[in-house]
Amino acid sequence: MDAEKLRLAQIIDAWVQNIARQSSSDAQADEQILEGMHEYMEPFKQLLDTCTRLEMNLLVQRYDGFYRFANLLERLAQTIQDGVITAPTPPGRGKQARQQRTRKPKPNRRQNTQQIRRPITFLPTFTELIIGELAQTEEQYVSFAAARHKPYVLDDALVDRAMKVYTEQLAFIPLHEQQLHWWLSENITDAQRHQVKDLLARLPALRAKTEALLSLLAELKPGVIDRILEMSDEALGQRFLRGEEGKGGE
Repeated sequence: MDAEKLRLAQIIDAWVQNIARQSSSDAQADEQILEGMHEYMEPFKQLLDTCTRLEMNLLVQRYDGFYRFANLLERLAQTIQDGVITAPTPPGRGKQARQQRTRKPKPNRRQNTQQIRRPITFLPTFTELIIGELAQTEEQYVSFAAARHKPYVLDDALVDRAMKVYTEQLAFIPLHEQQLHWWLSENITDAQRHQVKDLLARLPALRAKTEALLSLLAELKPGVIDRILEMSDEALGQRFLRGEEGKGGE
């Protein structure tokens, strides 16, 4: 592990340890850490972006203050994801954010474009495409699901890019289905017909996996690192602690 990573972890650790020493209780310390943690989110994000999982584990084990910071952040991200608290909207961005929410791409936006009918010679390409998309979607779902309890390891750019890719993929599934039905209506070989029917049978799974991944991405988005970085409201720490206490008393 290089010296810069250690330096960043030590900065966070020293700040947290100082608050802990000056606080009369753990609850008071946690509240003060939450109120001021936005000032230390950039170095923490830098560590998330550059450290391997092993390096992060070593930092957490070596520095108690760093562990406390990461643990509080994970709990905060979870309460935001659960809807216990709502991240404040930065000044001047409320209207812009609402406008952006109303401009979400719609899966059917290509329905008015004319689909090109491909010859059967495209069957190998379609086979590779559909099987590849299904495998990749399953792999991406597993990858993003691993961040379900720590969405702050993700950022807007990554989640938005994935949502764009898989929204477009979902929009193309009806077009794939139409092309496959066209081929079934043609005079093709028995082997080709078997292959086309096999691809048709895979499309429902591709649709279901794509929809599940898009749903997961929408679930993760409120807790990504960018939402944490936007939190400058000092009352957020108090609301977080009250929310945690409320959940614990259920």
